[in-house]
Amino acid sequence: MILSFDHVSYTYLGDWLQRVKAVAQVSFQVPTGSAYGFLGANGAGKSTSIKLVVGLLHGHRGEIRLFGKEVVGGGNDHQLRARLGFLPEQPYFYENLGVEEYLRYLGRLSGLTTAALPAACDRVCQLLDLGDLRKRKLGSFSKGMRQRFGLAQAILHQPDLLILDEPFSGLDPLWRARFKDVLALERKRGATLFFSSHILSDVEDLCDHFAVIDHGKVLEQGRLADLLGQAPLALTGSGPRPADSVDQGDGTWRLLFPETERAARLAALPPGAQILRLERQRIALEDYFVNRIRGHHAAGSRLDRREMAEAPERD
Repeated sequence: MILSFDHVSYTYLGDWLQRVKAVAQVSFQVPTGSAYGFLGANGAGKSTSIKLVVGLLHGHRGEIRLFGKEVVGGGNDHQLRARLGFLPEQPYFYENLGVEEYLRYLGRLSGLTTAALPAACDRVCQLLDLGDLRKRKLGSFSKGMRQRFGLAQAILHQPDLLILDEPFSGLDPLWRARFKDVLALERKRGATLFFSSHILSDVEDLCDHFAVIDHGKVLEQGRLADLLGQAPLALTGSGPRPADSVDQGDGTWRLLFPETERAARLAALPPGAQILRLERQRIALEDYFVNRIRGHHAAGSRLDRREMAEAPERD
């Protein structure tokens, strides 16, 4: 495993010096070469977990292992983190520096040699369309442009592990698509992707593993294919209709059942029934996510009929 948490907890001082438990007994494992989606609502503990990995927070309990070695906040951690590429949710850049100047500076900090810097800068500028902006100072950049630079600096030194906190924030649809292409290329190169998000379509597009965190606790984790594979099978047929099927009004009927009942259901079809189509229903990750954590969040609960009725109408 390239990254793992084993019963990790972290607390900090909040208002009135009260201890706030940001993460509690969090355990998950990120397989090498995977694309891992770390899912959670705002304030669930995603960013805190990431900051513990990259060294922005210290003092956790439990064990964090990075590249097989324990992260303890000591002097050797920087050697592990040199193999990381990191894009925080709210990156801060020196606004008086130009794009190329800044990339060269960050490249040297990441261990790139002087000879390797030009090719590395050319690569990321091409991938993120920063070529015409090489001399432009970052202080003039929009939110989306900052995200582009942020991803460029994260992949500049071709890290083994990319850790991205809400990487699609502030991007328009075209740049969201481009970011997905760039991340797919990084993974093809051999990098492992670990990114937090509450935009579930992005996770469906990119990831093969996932974990759901809520109120500082991991609720569920595993392979995304296994989760999506829990969807029922839909059998469309014609002719004699099974008793629990639904007549679709066009001479066909439809029957839903779990994968575990496939063989028994097919064997029990009435004589003369014709199978037209057998396909798996699609589970929308967003529906799963909302249903999984709705009970913990007032924002995620449905308004009742009285609240809906009392809402003022606009002319």
